[in-house]
This record gives sequence, C-alpha cells and structure tokens, in this order.
Amino acid sequence: MSAYEDSYFAHGLRLMDLGDYEGAVAMFDNALKLGLGDLAEIHVCRGEALAYLGKWTAAEDSVNEALRLQPYLATAYNERGNIYRFQGMFDKALNDYTMAIHIEPDYDEAFFNRALAYESRRRYADAEADLTQALRINPKLGQAYEARGRARAKQFKYDLAVADISAYLKSGAAREFDNHSEMQGYLIILRVQRLLWRLLPWRGRG
Repeated sequence: MSAYEDSYFAHGLRLMDLGDYEGAVAMFDNALKLGLGDLAEIHVCRGEALAYLGKWTAAEDSVNEALRLQPYLATAYNERGNIYRFQGMFDKALNDYTMAIHIEPDYDEAFFNRALAYESRRRYADAEADLTQALRINPKLGQAYEARGRARAKQFKYDLAVADISAYLKSGAAREFDNHSEMQGYLIILRVQRLLWRLLPWRGRG
C-alpha cells in the first residue's frame, strides 16, 4: 500500500469516526483512484459512509464492487446486510449476515447484526441465540447485553432480561451510546413486569 493511498484511506476512516461522511467518501474515492491497496475493503468502508448519508443505491453498488473483487469478503456481506436492514429489507439482510457468518464463524458483529434483523422480524428466540453467540465470541460487546435483554423480555424471561440490562449498565456501554438514563428506566419497568408476572397464577417461567 502506497503512502498516498494509505493516507487517503486512513483519513477517510478518521472522518467517519468524526461523523463527516461526505468527507470520508471523498477520501475513499481518492484512494480508489490510485488503484493501490485493499480496494475491496475501501469499497466496503465507502459503502458504509454512503449508507450513513442515506444514499442506499450508491452504498449497495460500492459493496457489490467489493464482492466482485473479493467474493468471500465477510465484511462486505455484513455491510450489505446493514444496508438492507436499514431499509427494512430484513430477509435480504438475514441472508447476507448468514453468509458473513458462514465465511467467518467467529464474526461477532455479524451475529449481533443478524440478531437485530431477527428482532425486527419478531423472531426473539433466534435473536437471543445470536446475541448469546456474539457475547461468547466477544464478552466486551456491551450492546449485545441490551439487545438480548430486550429479546428475553419479549419472551417473558424477566429474570434473564433484568440480568442483561444490569450487565449493560455496569459495562459502561450505556454511557458510551448515551442511553444510560433510558436503560435505567427500562430496568425499573422490567423489575415491575417481573413482579407482576410472578403474581399471575397462570404465568409461565421467566
């Protein structure tokens, strides 16, 4: 990778971290014009930046180009899955996340994203299973505790849901994603729901 190409790509990544997606796309375009380095990965990052801008067709085209260059690039399938999921195309998203996992069985991010797609389909047991797998691979994936807590609550598994949301709050991820107060409120609601569930004579186990 040349110094110029590396500089453009690295600068694009930094701009993405700062939320300057237009600037990031411009840097990735410059890197691609030089034609050096990992062009497929650059196309994936470019697609991600375009997706943040809501330019869905251009984002998908960029990721498709990455897959043309490297047909078994797990990050490309994961990113295209995100593009589909953000547009509500959940079946296509599930297919791409599954392909990413097939290529890289320990791809925690793909398991997490597939769980979100399952959640949108109200397939809460499948979401819970994927989130458990994501946490097995990466126990520091704090967001997975929040998502699994939601999935478990939907299945009336209130003890487990309370444990997950508590773990999410303790991990510090809630402050990182700026929903600490919201999750504290949700934890209170879960505890009330757990109490009411226990008082119901016909309740299941949770």
